[in-house]
Amino acid sequence: MIRIASCNVPLGPRSVARLVRAEFASFSRPLRVWLGVLTLLMLIGAAGAVRSVFFPGDKGLGTTATFEWGLLIIGYVFFAITTSGLCLASSLGTVFGIDRFKPLERRHAILAVLSLVTAFGIIAIDLHYPVRMVFGAVFHPSPSSPMWWMGVVYGFYLCVLLLEVWSMFAGHRRIHQAACTAAACTAIVAPATLGAVFGVMAARPYWHGLFTPPLMVASAFLSGTALLGVAFYFVHRLRLRSHERGTSHGIPAIRFLLAIGLVVVTILVGRQVVAGAVGGEPGLAEASAAVLTGPLAIPFWGGRVAAGLLVPLLLIAIPATRTPGGTFAASALAIGGVLVDRIIFVMAGQITPMTAVSGVVSAPYAGYLPSPVEIAVLVGAFALVAMAYTLAERYLDLGEKDVHAVSLRWLLRLSPVRRWRTSRPVPAEIRAAATTPAHRT
Repeated sequence: MIRIASCNVPLGPRSVARLVRAEFASFSRPLRVWLGVLTLLMLIGAAGAVRSVFFPGDKGLGTTATFEWGLLIIGYVFFAITTSGLCLASSLGTVFGIDRFKPLERRHAILAVLSLVTAFGIIAIDLHYPVRMVFGAVFHPSPSSPMWWMGVVYGFYLCVLLLEVWSMFAGHRRIHQAACTAAACTAIVAPATLGAVFGVMAARPYWHGLFTPPLMVASAFLSGTALLGVAFYFVHRLRLRSHERGTSHGIPAIRFLLAIGLVVVTILVGRQVVAGAVGGEPGLAEASAAVLTGPLAIPFWGGRVAAGLLVPLLLIAIPATRTPGGTFAASALAIGGVLVDRIIFVMAGQITPMTAVSGVVSAPYAGYLPSPVEIAVLVGAFALVAMAYTLAERYLDLGEKDVHAVSLRWLLRLSPVRRWRTSRPVPAEIRAAATTPAHRT
C-alpha cells in the first residue's frame, strides 16, 4: 500500500485495475477518445519496434547500401533538436528572468524530457544493439569523433533535464538555478554537435560545411518554440492550469519567438539554396538540383518553403491572425516544416552518391522508400510524446510558479574572484573609514 494525495492506495493487481477503471471513467468523452487513439498508435509503434529490434534485416527497414540513414535517423534528429529548442525558448524566462517568458517554464521541461527520451528510444531501435554503443563510448572514448561528443553531450543533457524537473517540483531553488543555466548552455552545444556529425562528412557535399551546425541550432529553436505554441493553444482552449497567464503572456511570447525563428531559418535555407545552385562543387550541385527541380522539389517548395515558412510568417504578420488560433496554426505548420526539412536534408545528402561503389542502383538518383516498420515507429513516437504530455497535464501541477532567474549576485557568489576577495583580511583603516559617517565639506 502506498500513500498518494493523502489517501492509502493498495498495490494489489485487482485494486490497481479497479482504480484505473474508475479513473478512466471519470475522463470526459473527448479525452477518452483522444487517449484511445494515442494508445492504438502506440501499439502500432510498439509492433514496429519489436519487428525492427528482434527481427533485424533489410526487409524490415527501407535503408539500402546507398541510403544508410533513413526515417529513424530523421526522427531521432527531429526529437533531439526539438529538445534543445524548448530549452532555448524557455531560457529567456528561467535563466534571464524576462517576465513575458516565465509561463513557459514547467511545460517546457516536461516536453523536453519526453522529446529527448523519445529520441534515445528511436536511435536505440535503429542501432539494434545500443548497449554496445554505451560500453564503447565509456571504455573506448574517441574525443576526435563528433559522434562520440554527440553521445556524451546528449547523455549529459538528459541528466541535466531530469535534475531540472526534479528540483522544479521539489522546490530546491539553488539546484534549479544551476540546472536551468546548464540546460540553456547545453541546448546550444547539443544541436551544434549533432550538426557537426553531418558537417564533417566530406563525402556528402550537401551535408559538409560550416553552416550545417548553425542551421541545426536555428531549426531546433524553431521546432521547440512551435511545439510550445501547440501546447499553449490547448492550455488556452481547454482552460488548463495558469491558462490566464498563458493566454496573456505565454502565447504572445511564443508568437514573438516564432517570428524570429522563422526569419532566421528562412535566411539560412536561402543561403543553402543559393550556395548549392551557383556553386560548382561536385556532388553539391547535383544534390541541390534534386532538391530544387528533382524528386525532392515538391516537398521542398510545397512543404518546406510554402507551408513551413511563408504561411506561418503571414499568419504572424497579419494582425487579423495574431490570435491563439492563428498562433496554433503557424506553430503546427512550422513543426511540419521542420520535419519535412529534416527529411529533405537527410535524403538530399544521400540521393546523389559520388561513386558507383556506394551502391547506386538507379540513375540519376538513388531511391529510398520508408518501410511500414519505420513509419510505424515514428508514428508511435509522436503518440508516445502526446500521451505522456496529456497525462502530465492531468496529474502534475504545470501551472506557472515563481521563476528563479540567474542574477549577477548569484554568479559572483560562485566565482573564484568572490571567494578570493572575501577571504582577504580587510585593513583596519578601511574598516574605520567604512564605519565613520561622511561629513559634508
